[in-house]
Amino acid sequence: MTSDTLPPVTPTPQTRFDWLLYADATFAALALLIPVPYLDSLLETIFRRRMLKTIAWRNGRIDAQAPLPPDVVREVYRSRTPWLQGCLMALVSFPLRLLQRLSRKLLYVLTVKEATDRLNAYWHRAFLLDYMIRRGDLNDLATAVPALRALDATVKAQAQSPMTQLAGQVLQGAHHVLRTIFRWLRRRQEDDVAQRARATMAANWADFAAYLDEVARQYEQALSKEMS
Repeated sequence: MTSDTLPPVTPTPQTRFDWLLYADATFAALALLIPVPYLDSLLETIFRRRMLKTIAWRNGRIDAQAPLPPDVVREVYRSRTPWLQGCLMALVSFPLRLLQRLSRKLLYVLTVKEATDRLNAYWHRAFLLDYMIRRGDLNDLATAVPALRALDATVKAQAQSPMTQLAGQVLQGAHHVLRTIFRWLRRRQEDDVAQRARATMAANWADFAAYLDEVARQYEQALSKEMS
């Protein structure tokens, strides 16, 4: 059999720890610990949007030879919450978030819980975006739309995952988060908070290899349903 007739290689999920794949996801959750109303949400959004670009770059999909299509990038960033529903949710959530941030001691536990849940979700999103790019699911809009629906469904199903405890460990005791985030945004410099997060993740990530393989299979099943 010649190389021209070899069947295409099916990519396998990348379950080993790669800090650059998960750094933006981690900083997005850390941003929620910033006790400044709305700045926390702004920085969370910045890091959430950086995830695709960083993961695509990690897979060689940023250069001119093989970029992700612009319409696919827009679809990844597009909110799948209806516009009116999003506006109503914002009207309700913004005052509550303001009270939450101003009542630091009273509601700090709730803030950490929220950040932990978001970090768990962002890790899964980063893992699956990497897998989707390597599978070719984001190569064009026709496949990207059902793939992103499958991504959302799979991440939602992992709300209480084995990785939640690790997320709590990463966020535990995080301080001067704003300084940590700005140093990473400006020069990708790591301070003690970022270094501790990276070390904690690296020391425990291998424990989740089998679990992440299962998450990938769940995504494949969800995508099959979306495509049928």
